[in-house]
Amino acid sequence: MKTKLLSLCALAVAGAFAAVPTSATMSGSVGLGVHAYDLGYKDTDAVVYPIPTINVETEHFYFKGLEAGAFLFKNERHRVMLGVSYMPWSFDASDSDNHQMKLLDDRDASFFANATYAFDTGFGLLTASLGADISGKSEGMMSEVSFMKRFAFGQFGITPQVGAVWTSEKFNEYYYGVSHAEANRSGLAAYSPDAGVSPYVRLMGDWQMGNNWSLYAETTVRAMSKEIKDSPMVEDDAVVGFGVGVSYRF
Repeated sequence: MKTKLLSLCALAVAGAFAAVPTSATMSGSVGLGVHAYDLGYKDTDAVVYPIPTINVETEHFYFKGLEAGAFLFKNERHRVMLGVSYMPWSFDASDSDNHQMKLLDDRDASFFANATYAFDTGFGLLTASLGADISGKSEGMMSEVSFMKRFAFGQFGITPQVGAVWTSEKFNEYYYGVSHAEANRSGLAAYSPDAGVSPYVRLMGDWQMGNNWSLYAETTVRAMSKEIKDSPMVEDDAVVGFGVGVSYRF
């Protein structure tokens, strides 16, 4: 799983430049970050991933993190985007220290098709997105609404963000449900969740080192929806994520 994501990150960085026409006006930044994700699974450590910090735009196309796509509409304040992203949520039963969890099925990462609307309110950025699994893993859907605002202090910046993620019944079933077959062999209770909403807060800090280079760090606290935290696979009501990285702006 880790090797697959690292290879994908390398391809995403290379593809970002290979797919942009040389005649196009291009702006943005590229770099690399290291992020720790905790999905709340019982007796399972957070997984550390290398993530490409790509934020590249042309007139018609964009590459952002693990997502690439096209602008359907774009002006100074409004953007409508359609893209495909790699969604790294996964569960490897062998990574858990709990003997019952080790007897469950693995849950794989997936690819999502996303439609996103972003609105610059003049005070901050409001974003809403809707995505659907196109890889045949969960066959579920995910929607996110968030608001963020960067505050500058000389070379330093702080960006608070608040948001909520809605995950569909199929999504929650795949990543947090326990089938009757799994229950019989593991001893965990069978569980079939409905859709749910998980709110989160994120705080990002950045340090601009000269005209081109910058460092960033971020932390995210996400409260599990009731449907997720009631799963016998889950041990926490909330999870925390961290990330650090470096980027070069051009």
